[in-house]
Amino acid sequence: MIKTGTNFGYEGARFLDNRQGQALTLDDLKNWNTVIPPGFETCVDGTWYIYCPNSDWSTSTGYFRKRIDVELSGSSGYDGVQGQLDELMNEVFPLTITTQGGGTFEMGKTVTPSISWTISRKGQSVNPTEAFVNGSTDGVAVDLLSYTGSPINTTTNYAVKVKYDRMEANQTVSYAFRFKKYYGTSSKTSLTSAEILNLGGSTWATSWTMNATTFDCTGGKYPYYVIPSSLYNPSTFKVWVGGLRNTDIVATTQEITNAQNFVGSYVVIRLGTKQTGVLSIRFGD
Repeated sequence: MIKTGTNFGYEGARFLDNRQGQALTLDDLKNWNTVIPPGFETCVDGTWYIYCPNSDWSTSTGYFRKRIDVELSGSSGYDGVQGQLDELMNEVFPLTITTQGGGTFEMGKTVTPSISWTISRKGQSVNPTEAFVNGSTDGVAVDLLSYTGSPINTTTNYAVKVKYDRMEANQTVSYAFRFKKYYGTSSKTSLTSAEILNLGGSTWATSWTMNATTFDCTGGKYPYYVIPSSLYNPSTFKVWVGGLRNTDIVATTQEITNAQNFVGSYVVIRLGTKQTGVLSIRFGD
């Protein structure tokens, strides 16, 4: 008997539609042959299933699928559904991380990596519950907001992962070590390492190309462009002076000691004849 909150009881069958009581096992669902409409629901062993004739046939339940609240949670309890709702909110309001550290350094320099980070959610700063760098807690501070590593002198990446509650955020911090390339003018036909470093212009040697750059050759000077040997290919290297291709170049290989006292192999390139005035020179295709 079911008490309805009034002074009478309802003594009818468990289901208003007796077809809902026909399936007693999952095999009954799989072998169902009674005509029912799409969306028809029935309960087996305390779990509700819904009839989905347009879905793929299941070897365990035929065309029946667990009702959506059960599918989301993996259980029929409220806690499972709440967990899925929490996961959805984490997607909408993710944990974000901002890092400080890393950079580019000249070959030969030794650096002690120092990385710090802040994390936030919904615009509010929060404190991490766990923190890892390259999968380890070694070097991570007690407050889980910074990391100090061992000294390095080669390019190294640090994968920072922080956790807060059931969320996590990741970011990679890089310490890159590179050669420089040098450019400028001189009246000399050859240069020492010190003279190359003092040409007046330098930038990181990430490629052999360089956009149009001003070279002041007033009084008669050679424009110089000095790049690591690994970047030089005589068959593809091109020089453009004032927008016109110039093939009169001299290229020699020599070892150069940089400001960090690190020795590297370079190709020293200059025009074959002295230039006068202020020139716009580009190195590239």
